[in-house]
Amino acid sequence: RFNNGILVEMDYDAYHLRLIADIIGYNFPNGSVHEYLSKQYGVDYEESKKLSFKYLYGGIPKDISANIPFFNQVSEYIKDKWHEYNRAFSVNSDIYNRKISKKNLSDMNPNKVFNYLIQLNETEYNMKMLSELTKIVKPYKSELVLYQYDSFLFDFCLDDGKKFLQEVKSVIEQNGKFPVKVSKGINYHEMKEIVEK
Repeated sequence: RFNNGILVEMDYDAYHLRLIADIIGYNFPNGSVHEYLSKQYGVDYEESKKLSFKYLYGGIPKDISANIPFFNQVSEYIKDKWHEYNRAFSVNSDIYNRKISKKNLSDMNPNKVFNYLIQLNETEYNMKMLSELTKIVKPYKSELVLYQYDSFLFDFCLDDGKKFLQEVKSVIEQNGKFPVKVSKGINYHEMKEIVEK
């Protein structure tokens, strides 16, 4: 830790939903994805989060697919990948074209293939972005100290200033494609969200 430092965390907003939208070519409006979907579901923000993940990882009901354009496109993507998986006995990831082979998996169904693909695409996207991020961080004193699938924790030296945070945020967000919430604190248990200034 630096004598003049704090922890800064950048946490993706609705990462899986935005990642899937990017892959299938769906454009969410600006703002919170969970709020956008909550209006379509007719529920509050917290219930919207629960429903979205239930549908993504447990199966999309026909009425949801018929009435919510995002999930309609996700359903079509799942069908396409399932056909590809059965036709070629494998399916390829969307970023690095890595193969998920039928010979290595058992008891598969369309949603399981989709779940495997999303986890693989998330990992591939993060590895691609982290390669760029490590180059940005290298000349600074601050360091990336923890990476989880949807968040990045930095030991931030105040000497590095606002420029470091702006550069890092721009790389992680891929110039606004995957927005993050930013929090700071003197330790991981006392992090507080900050607004951009």
